[in-house]
Amino acid sequence: MTVIQENELYRKVADACQMGTAEAFHLHSRIHRLRWFGRSDIWVKRDDELSFGVSGTKLRKHASVIPFLKQQGIGEVVVIGGAHSNNVLSAAQTLTENNIRITPFLLGPPHRKQGNAKLLSLFVDDNEIHWISRSRWADCAALANNYAEKRRSEGIKIFVLPEGAHHPLAVPGALSLLVDILRNEREAGVRFDHIFIDAGTGMVAQSLLAGAAALERKTVFHIVVLAGLFEDFKSGLSQVIQYTGEVMQIFPVSLPDYHLYYPVTARSFGSTNRTILREIQRIAREDGILADPVYSAKLFLTARQTITDKRLEGNILMIHSGGGLALSGFLDHPVFHSTVE
Repeated sequence: MTVIQENELYRKVADACQMGTAEAFHLHSRIHRLRWFGRSDIWVKRDDELSFGVSGTKLRKHASVIPFLKQQGIGEVVVIGGAHSNNVLSAAQTLTENNIRITPFLLGPPHRKQGNAKLLSLFVDDNEIHWISRSRWADCAALANNYAEKRRSEGIKIFVLPEGAHHPLAVPGALSLLVDILRNEREAGVRFDHIFIDAGTGMVAQSLLAGAAALERKTVFHIVVLAGLFEDFKSGLSQVIQYTGEVMQIFPVSLPDYHLYYPVTARSFGSTNRTILREIQRIAREDGILADPVYSAKLFLTARQTITDKRLEGNILMIHSGGGLALSGFLDHPVFHSTVE
């Protein structure tokens, strides 16, 4: 097992993300206390504040992917994902900003455009999207790679970004979350005993575990798996551990204690219901935070139940991963025009 020091981890992340340059993404977010259960030891990390448009944890992954693409002179990136994907919408912004063409390969088309899908139309014309039906979705990566090979034969420098940016190049940016949590702890004079984070494709959560292992961190991690099964998350974790060795020369073996949960309601990825929308309203009124219906609202709701059921003690940190723009597709729902029950 490779054990590294915090300053060495920081240096590796900073180098990959080119954090010393004027164009580097800002990867520091604050923490503040939540007033849950009358306690003063439950905190939230506001990765939602890293960017107005780019979802927080997605910005971290892109922070190490974008410098590589620019160094290699990549002119076009195929981005794979769902029609309402936070990562696709984030990529549309970070790639366009850097004069790199985005070519989306998306599951769909959706029956109705709303939220992220409608916002994506600001960045990409519909005729530039390659729609892949659900029956063919298992072949999406192959179709994307075939397209990329054709473009290369035409002299285009092109790169394929997998769903959720689950790629070795995203590891340093994903690890920036752990580096930033360590900074938060130093500045606040606390050490977190428990950390809650959501997982779509899961790369940021998986990188958090890999980094914690490399630092021999004893924190207990609680991961709400929003897409796929626990087995998918564990398979992805094995991949990320491999990526961490390849890209960062860090070889974690003994993982920290971690627990996987499915959301307490609306388990199917992307689904929502009245309970989730009520939770969004509660979070806004009681905590002053905007949460999205796919990720953060399910995280908060599941964490509240877990803290109560398991009677968790010590300092607890919630990672708010962002994605608030997805709320735009739900604001007309009747629950937001009534009183919280």
